[in-house]
Parts: sequence; C-alpha cells; structure tokens
Amino acid sequence: MIVRDCMTTTVQVVQPDDDVATVREMFRRRRIRQLPVVAAGRVIGIITDRDVRAAADAHTTVDALMTPTPLTTSPSTPVEVAAALLRTRKIGALPVVEGAVLVGIVSESDLLGALVDLCAQSDPTTVLELECADDPEAATRVSHLLERRGGTVGWLTAIRTHGGLQRINLRVRMPSAQTPEQLLEEAGFTVVSCVMSRAAVPPRGAS
Repeated sequence: MIVRDCMTTTVQVVQPDDDVATVREMFRRRRIRQLPVVAAGRVIGIITDRDVRAAADAHTTVDALMTPTPLTTSPSTPVEVAAALLRTRKIGALPVVEGAVLVGIVSESDLLGALVDLCAQSDPTTVLELECADDPEAATRVSHLLERRGGTVGWLTAIRTHGGLQRINLRVRMPSAQTPEQLLEEAGFTVVSCVMSRAAVPPRGAS
C-alpha cells in the first residue's frame, strides 16, 4: 500500500500572513491538527494546533509560528516508510506533493487506517519485534533469511535505539512448517516479542 491509497486529498491550507485567530477557528471547525502553509502555490511550512495554542497574541501571523520547509512525502511512498518518518521525527502529518504541487496530506490517523487494512488478511501472520546491534544491513538480512525459507514479509521497519542497538519490527507470513522466531534467534537476533495473529477486522469500505 502506498500513501496515495490513504492520504486526504481535500486539503485545507493557510497563507503565511493569516493570523492566529483565523487558524484557530479552522482547527476548531475542521477538527484537524495540522495545516500546510502555502505561498505562490508551493508548500513553505506547516502549522499545528500546538503552535497556535502557544501564541498569546491572536494577531500573530502564521509565518511567525510555522515550521518552515517541512518534511513532505510523495503519493508513491510506501505507507510503512511514511509511518516510520512520522515516528522517528515525532510529527503528526506529512504534506503530500507531486512535483511541486500539494496533492494531499497524510496523518497519523490516515496511516493507522492503512495499518488496519494491511493487517486485515485471511491468512495468519506473525508480528515480531527484534533487537540487534546497530547494523545498516540487519533489516536486509532479516528479509533475506525469512524469504529463503518461504516467508513473505508484509512490512518491516528498523529504528535505532539507545546504547548502539537497533529495533526491527516486521510482519511475516511463513509456511506452516517454519517458525520465524526460531530462525531469527538462530541467526543471532534477540526476539523481544512474537505474536501470531489472524485479522478479524475487514478492510475499510467492506460491507
């Protein structure tokens, strides 16, 4: 699944010279928490409800509060990559641009919905959390190991943690005769958690 499949395409935007009172009302009326800031047709910043709450003067303008040159993503970005970016950078949404044109915005709630869809599978899968030394090749080794034993990796993310370690999270479907946690432990990975699941939630839009 890619960002295009879950992003919000009707995007509310603000201008850099809009005042806080205007933006605060947009947040209240639309029940949203982030707004791209657009000037001359280009995304130049993003402003959040937290930024607005921190402003004491209702006449303060957006350009004084916004985060300039915000991180963006493209419609073709895999949802797991976008989700990892939100998590590692501790932000709530990404403007989606195609070329220089704003075509959508993808938020934490959008990606949570995408996760539900990805997990809504009829076949059982195993979700694992691994810990290993901080090795840039570790995620690739995990994928190759499982795929050589007939597994299909649905998604995989790798995040650096404190103490020179790396945390790898993944979902994999394995042949019934294979036990992914045993294969990974034998390969030197520490299995922090391992949960086999059979999704009971239908994809969004299903009747």
